[in-house]
Amino acid sequence: MTGSGINTVRIGAEVKHITELDALTLSSEWSKLKNEIADMHRYNHQISQGWRGFIMRLIGVHLPGINARK
Repeated sequence: MTGSGINTVRIGAEVKHITELDALTLSSEWSKLKNEIADMHRYNHQISQGWRGFIMRLIGVHLPGINARK
């Protein structure tokens, strides 16, 4: 394996495919990923408030987690 893709995780300096992980490590990595995504959505929501959000909507910028249905 040469690089990291959607089905790989980096543990230390080693890149592993998710099928090579034991249940505990896979669960831990999944939790990290879900927390990172939740943090990104929370941050995007914060920066989309007020006048910044208004300007971003005017110029057509849509961040992940904000108006996800559109």
